[in-house]
Amino acid sequence: MKHAGVGARARSFYLWNAVALALAAFALGVVFHLTRLDLQLAAPYYDAVNHAFPWRYAWVSKYLVHRYLKYALLLLGVAVWAVALTRWRWPARSGFLATHRRRWWTVALSSVLVPTVVALLRRDSAMHCPWDVTSFGGYAPYFDLFSPVPAGLRGGRCFPAGFVTTASWTLAFALLWFPERKRLAFAAGVALFAFALAMGWVQQMRGAHFLSHTLWSLWISWAVVLLAHAATGAWREGAPPSEPASGR
Repeated sequence: MKHAGVGARARSFYLWNAVALALAAFALGVVFHLTRLDLQLAAPYYDAVNHAFPWRYAWVSKYLVHRYLKYALLLLGVAVWAVALTRWRWPARSGFLATHRRRWWTVALSSVLVPTVVALLRRDSAMHCPWDVTSFGGYAPYFDLFSPVPAGLRGGRCFPAGFVTTASWTLAFALLWFPERKRLAFAAGVALFAFALAMGWVQQMRGAHFLSHTLWSLWISWAVVLLAHAATGAWREGAPPSEPASGR
C-alpha cells in the first residue's frame, strides 16, 4: 500500500515536470523564432568600433568564471563521486546518506550525463556563436533552432551552450530534499537555476553564446536530471518512520 502511494506520487511528479518541459520548449521555440531577442540582448556587449566583445578577454569573465569557477565545479563533481563510491563500498547505516543514497547517485550521474549529452548534441549543431555571426563582425548569418540552415554553411557547433553545463548539473542537488522538504527543494532549485543562468550570461557577455543557447541547455539539463532521478529509483526513497516528513 505504501509502495503504491510512493509510485503514484512519483508518476505525478514526472508527469508535471514533463508538462512543464513541454510548455517551456514551446515557449522557447516560439519566442526565439518569432523575435530577434537573441541579437538584441547580445548587441549591448558588442563594441562596433573595435569589432569585438570586450568581455571576451576580460580577466573576470575569461579566467575567474570561465576557468577557475569551472575548475571548482569540476572538483565538486569529483567530490560527489568520491562520496557516492565510498558509500557504495561502505554503506552508511544512519544519517542523511543512509536514507538518500539513490538521490546522491542522481547527483553523481547528473554531473557526468548533463555535460555529455549537451556535448554530443553540439557535435552536429549548425548554429554559430555570436562572435561568428555577421551582426557582430563574423561570417555566418544568425538563425534559430527552427529556421532552415543556409546552404553551404559549415556547422558552428555552438548550440546548445556547453559551458553552462559545468553548473547546470548541480540542479540535481535540489532533489536531495524532495519530496519531504518541498520548500527547501524548490528554493535550492531556483537558486541553482539562477547560478547556472548567470554562468551562461557571462558567456553571452563574452560573445560565446546567445541567450537561447543557454536556456535550451538548461532545459536539456533538467530533463537529464529527471531521467537520472527515475533511473536510479530515487523516487523510492523517503523519510524513515522515525523522521516524519516536514516542511521545516
